[in-house]
This record gives sequence, structure tokens and C-alpha cells, in this order.
Amino acid sequence: MSKFNQFFEKLGSDAKLLEEYKQDPQGVMQANGLNDNEVQAVLSGDGAELKRLSGENKIKEFLVVFINDK
Repeated sequence: MSKFNQFFEKLGSDAKLLEEYKQDPQGVMQANGLNDNEVQAVLSGDGAELKRLSGENKIKEFLVVFINDK
């Protein structure tokens, strides 16, 4: 499994990581080994690129929604 897929699997099950992600998505993705292209695909919401990066086979989709009141 790629680091990309591993990260999002972990994000879905690790509450601490999710809280960190909510505060700094880009920084957390980079700290977990995602490369610049992967980070930009996530930040842009490019569905076709996300599907390609995930391996296009039985993709699991995760939607992270939060409101930052800062």
C-alpha cells in the first residue's frame, strides 16, 4: 500500500492525527510522507488525480469537513 493510501487509512482511524490534520492539513500530509503532487491533489479536491494516486482500484473515499473559527 502506498504512503498516500496508508495516510488516509490512518486518518480515518486516528483521532489525534485527524485533529492535527484539521489544524494544518498540508503540514500533516507532508510530515506523513506525502509528496507535493499528492498534497496539491488533496488540497485542490481533484477527483481524477486522487483516484489515480490511490491506485484506481476500489478507492475508498474520505471526506474531512471542519470549520475553523479562527
